[in-house]
Amino acid sequence: MSDLLCLIKAARKPVIGMVQLTALPGSCRFGGGRIDGVLEPALQEAEVLAAHGIDGLMVQNLGDLPVDTRATFAQVAWMTRVASELRRQFKLPVGLNLLENDAEAMFAVASAAAADFVRIKVFIGAMMTPFGIETAQAHAAIRARKAADAEGVAIFADVHDRTGTPIASGGFAEDLDFAVRLGGADGLVLTGKSTQQTLEYLAIAREALGAVPILVGGGATAANFAELASLADGVIVSSSLKDTASAFGRFDRAKVKAFMDAAGRARAPARADAGTDVAAR
Repeated sequence: MSDLLCLIKAARKPVIGMVQLTALPGSCRFGGGRIDGVLEPALQEAEVLAAHGIDGLMVQNLGDLPVDTRATFAQVAWMTRVASELRRQFKLPVGLNLLENDAEAMFAVASAAAADFVRIKVFIGAMMTPFGIETAQAHAAIRARKAADAEGVAIFADVHDRTGTPIASGGFAEDLDFAVRLGGADGLVLTGKSTQQTLEYLAIAREALGAVPILVGGGATAANFAELASLADGVIVSSSLKDTASAFGRFDRAKVKAFMDAAGRARAPARADAGTDVAAR
């Protein structure tokens, strides 16, 4: 079982911090240079998160926007190096989100870098995104995981990711079921266009799927963590911790501390309850 799934099972409500890379070779924004120009900033960002008790890291090639539907060999190689170094230096669960939704490339990186999980934004159905129509990657992901002998790498699948619009969907509840029952996702990532919509998504998912692991994919803040964590098993966070208040920026130590302090307060009762349950057995 992946380390992230173990944290969820232990009711830790893990916080996963995004390590968003500058442009990689093959992207239209790459300005040249050696890999150290990407690796060093990534390690610095991860250090800020780790110093304040983050539970896991997720690597994303955000600097490659606008992206193609398939990663280049160079992008795969550089992301593998970065993910490997993060895993080696910080001893935390490391996940991957390789834009734009290239499941095969993600498992190539995950298997080589000993990554713990992947996030796939279009797992079932189809979505109209800013970069065109993206189609289901469930088959490609399951096949690639098996081919790479990476069964321990968990698949977290977005359903109705907020950056796109579902095409010919049978509805949110049906797509939740398809992602888990037909697609084989180990967990889900849910993100509405507002905190209220995210909470609505979470409530529907809990009613429909029970204990299936669910992460909030965006929009988490120090102010709303407790409310989100009352329904979700953990959160993925980036923008609210940056000095720019957007994904494009650097982590602000004060914001990271405030967020993790809020998370600690919200998680304390759940951990106490979990400890009581264990002691009673």
